[in-house]
Amino acid sequence: MTSLQYSLDNSTANKVTAILSQENIKSLIIQTNDDAAKFLAESTSAELDIIIIDVASISYDAFQKMIISSNNHGFPSLAIVSPESLLMLKDSEISDFITTPIKFSELITRCQRLTKNQINTSDEKIIRFGDLFINPSNYEVKMKGERVNLRFKEYELLLLLASNPGRVYDRASLLNQIWGYDYFGGTRTVDVHIRRLRSKIEILPETEYIETIWNVGYRFVENK
Repeated sequence: MTSLQYSLDNSTANKVTAILSQENIKSLIIQTNDDAAKFLAESTSAELDIIIIDVASISYDAFQKMIISSNNHGFPSLAIVSPESLLMLKDSEISDFITTPIKFSELITRCQRLTKNQINTSDEKIIRFGDLFINPSNYEVKMKGERVNLRFKEYELLLLLASNPGRVYDRASLLNQIWGYDYFGGTRTVDVHIRRLRSKIEILPETEYIETIWNVGYRFVENK
């Protein structure tokens, strides 16, 4: 097997899942539309830490549905995409991507990075602020006892801010910590996700959990 590849063959895919399994990372590699359809049909019961999508043979519709499903179920997604197809990711909520030709070691490292926060938060205590409830062990968020459906990046933002109440994060810092230093989007991405997050947890006019620090960034309100 060469170190650089333009798509995952079955042998490489099996090696990736085996290596990740040795580190207790449960992964699923999607290589065809049939794989995508099976994942979408079984995703509600899937016990996964990450999905890897080789987009070369996946329809755009199936790709977007998989990203939405993985976000709704609280595990990250990694796309393998050619440089010519990067625009396919523009409006998606993909957690991370790697461009072809693929360097095997980089693929493994990116999967490890994406799942690291999930593994490290498994023993964290439940976070409570007023009517807001966050359980890092199963990625469950509730507001007034009702489950809140967050996309993966929304959840990561909420967990980071709520774990450090009162600390001000500038937009660049949030972008780097949640999306990674090599993310090709701008800091406006942070504003969009914060706005979506607020619409889901700040359901009453007088309820404010995330405070805007003008010309700087955001912080989680300490006293709730």
